[in-house]
Amino acid sequence: MLTTTTTAFTAAVALVMPLIYAEAACRCASPDPCFDSAPWFGLESDGLLAVNATKIPAAKLLSVIGEDDPLWLSNQPTGTHHSGTMGSPTMPGWATANSTASKYIELHDAKQAARAVKFAAEHNLQVTVKNTGHDWFGRSVFPGSLELWTHRLNSTQWHESFIPKGCDIQVPTTAVTLGAGVQFWQIVEEMAQHKRLVMTGTCLTVGHVGFSLGGGYGDHSRMYGSGATNMLEAEVVLADGELVTANECGSYSDLFRALRGGGGAFALVTSITYRTYPEPRIGHAFGTMHDPLAALQQFLEWYSGIVQKGLAKHWGGTVEVYPDRMNFLLKYVNLSEQECSTMVTGTGMLCSTENMEDYQSDTISSPNGAPGLEPEWELTSASSYHIASATRYFKLENIETEAQREVLAKALMTAADQASAVTDRGASVVISLNYALGHGSEVALEHHSETTVHPQVADALGTVKLDWTEVLETIDYVPDSSCQVDQEKWANFETARAAIDEALPGSGSYYNEGDYTDTLWQDRYWGSNYAELLATKKKYDPEGMFSCHQCVGSASGQCHRRLQATGPVFV
Repeated sequence: MLTTTTTAFTAAVALVMPLIYAEAACRCASPDPCFDSAPWFGLESDGLLAVNATKIPAAKLLSVIGEDDPLWLSNQPTGTHHSGTMGSPTMPGWATANSTASKYIELHDAKQAARAVKFAAEHNLQVTVKNTGHDWFGRSVFPGSLELWTHRLNSTQWHESFIPKGCDIQVPTTAVTLGAGVQFWQIVEEMAQHKRLVMTGTCLTVGHVGFSLGGGYGDHSRMYGSGATNMLEAEVVLADGELVTANECGSYSDLFRALRGGGGAFALVTSITYRTYPEPRIGHAFGTMHDPLAALQQFLEWYSGIVQKGLAKHWGGTVEVYPDRMNFLLKYVNLSEQECSTMVTGTGMLCSTENMEDYQSDTISSPNGAPGLEPEWELTSASSYHIASATRYFKLENIETEAQREVLAKALMTAADQASAVTDRGASVVISLNYALGHGSEVALEHHSETTVHPQVADALGTVKLDWTEVLETIDYVPDSSCQVDQEKWANFETARAAIDEALPGSGSYYNEGDYTDTLWQDRYWGSNYAELLATKKKYDPEGMFSCHQCVGSASGQCHRRLQATGPVFV
């Protein structure tokens, strides 16, 4: 349910967008003659090589290599973490098998990135920007494109006293500069060495820069903020190939603001510098409760009390909801184990202290020799097939009274029943306490107004998330254009989503984990910030160099996907 203001805003956006982009012709992608006949040899004089890209064979994806090694997938120029997304009866999805770039350039420094973008601009080439390929919606892949692969931009630089360029009035702060190819596993290793905290996520094979462009929330965000709030400076390549530094003080302050939550539609980012914090006390609270409806209402009552006592800043993590049980996987920060135990008395949870070195406890190395570490729980998600997903923010006003808690709990149970009907593996309903900043610390909220994420993030207590996937071993095929939309599973998702929307009317969504099929995505992801983001997009990328599914300014879908399919087909 959308408010009158929201509806009017969305209508206005719909009117503005065609004026900006509808007249632009699609950029050149193979087998277009304008792509294949581009003077590729000219790049070699600049030390660049446009390599012919090949897709990963289906047999390899169905082997233990593709199924059980996310690190290996992220280390492949044409690899993606998911094998595709199903789409809907009216919106074709995407598949890795159908989205292979024609050529890719492996970037090793910012100057190479600038030359590559300039070449693409001069020859009107369709580009994609990819690090690890974790995006749920295939935003980093496009069939026949020139892929700019940032995975080797993996340098880090730790600063004891950092001031953004031109920001002389700012107080120096500890910081770290991360290349666009840096993954979480690399950061957490260095965090342990430096005894400093960087606000990362939980999936160790994800790239940090892409994560933070969409907002970027972690287990301790309510205490220390998000990837977006902690950005201090970004080195970026504009759509014409110019390499610039963006921060809140310089000539590109509007671009910098757009990068802080607006996604990757504005420029190619080569590195970002982030605030760091002293090593905190951390731990987790865990447990399993049966009779999930009653347990849910009890948990929501407990969490409401925590919020009203001003203690929400100490809590993050998730709660998994199933038809027969509820799993607590909460994280706490700057509490002792005893303080945690006192807080969770009567909830069925137990507390345990952690430290930053504990990230190694459930990780393994790549069985296929790719660098890094990956958590064991992530293995089966490699090459998984995304059925559907959605997130919705919830606030204190949604759980403050017994009646409100009952409404939300029943909606979650309806969604859990629908998820279990889809698959007994990979389909979940999750309460994510860490995907918002509402009722957080002063530190967490200090820079929120400088970001362009949905305004509801400042008040929300977290999200309700539907994330439904199938692992390849259960479907035994790699999705491609022959795959039909499963009408029964789509109906299950529609029922679950409708139940959540009825309980949380007007709620926004987290951009990095949204709904592929949402037709009101502009308002859902960014709310009142979208008009500003669209203006920034027009200023810095008027020709649509950086376009992708549900990215700012990519309204029609005609060019950035070239979806030719009609009817209930996959892609």
